[in-house]
Amino acid sequence: MFSFDNREMDEFFQTLSPLVQHSIIMCDIKPRTLEELRTLAATLVE
Repeated sequence: MFSFDNREMDEFFQTLSPLVQHSIIMCDIKPRTLEELRTLAATLVE
């Protein structure tokens, strides 16, 4: 199972659909903050 070092980011990541989680893991963009992760997830859902 994939996880982030940051607890808040990890908790948010776990709420995402499996497809979005997989897309984030496979993309070259590595979010460093919760806001970056939220933005990336929102972009993938659109």
